Amino acid sequence: MAKNEPEKKPRWYKLIAQAYKVTAQHDKWLLPSILGAVLVVLGAAVAVGLIIGNTAALVYSIIFGVMFASLAGLFTLTRRFEKNAFARMEGSLGGSISVAQTIRRGWAFDDDPISVDPRGKSVVFQGVGKAGVMLLAEGGSAAKKQVDALHKRISKLVPGVPIIALYVGTGANEVPLRHLVKTIRKHKKKLSKREREAVHARLRAIGGQRLPVPKGIDPMRARPNRKAMRG
Repeated sequence: MAKNEPEKKPRWYKLIAQAYKVTAQHDKWLLPSILGAVLVVLGAAVAVGLIIGNTAALVYSIIFGVMFASLAGLFTLTRRFEKNAFARMEGSLGGSISVAQTIRRGWAFDDDPISVDPRGKSVVFQGVGKAGVMLLAEGGSAAKKQVDALHKRISKLVPGVPIIALYVGTGANEVPLRHLVKTIRKHKKKLSKREREAVHARLRAIGGQRLPVPKGIDPMRARPNRKAMRG
């Protein structure tokens, strides 16, 4: 009986090509921006070599210029890929969980929403991390009743554990997707790793069944390629 072979990770250059292809479809200034960054860095390096005025300096400046120009081009691609991905997810229910799950340490967010408005106007996701229990609410004021009800229920299930509600969106007092990771990470540590595991296990055990996403809402649809975002 043949053993299942482990899934091969895509090569780094394939991830870069994929990121470029996806972004170029929505960003007509992507290629000019990358070329501009490369030429500026390379030109600066050559200029330094010419100013020094000897052959060895010019050769080394060109070599280092090519290296740093490549990094500048890759950095430009990564930033524009992220900006484009966030712009396409913004306003689409389910975008917050895709972004929050890119946090690898200190937080764990469940795939399925913990609360969904039957009319599909709002959705709330739950995570447990170093700062306590976090609720990611999408849908603006439509999600407030859901958040209030969840806050009461969770506080009874895990008394004493901080509960943080973040309203994700572009409105007043809401967190844009592009700032979500930074906003989550800035909360100070309140729970140890063992305490986080205990809270997460308790919520999963007696916190109620996760609700399925209503028809028409697909939080996975706008999920970005995380490896490509990391370059």
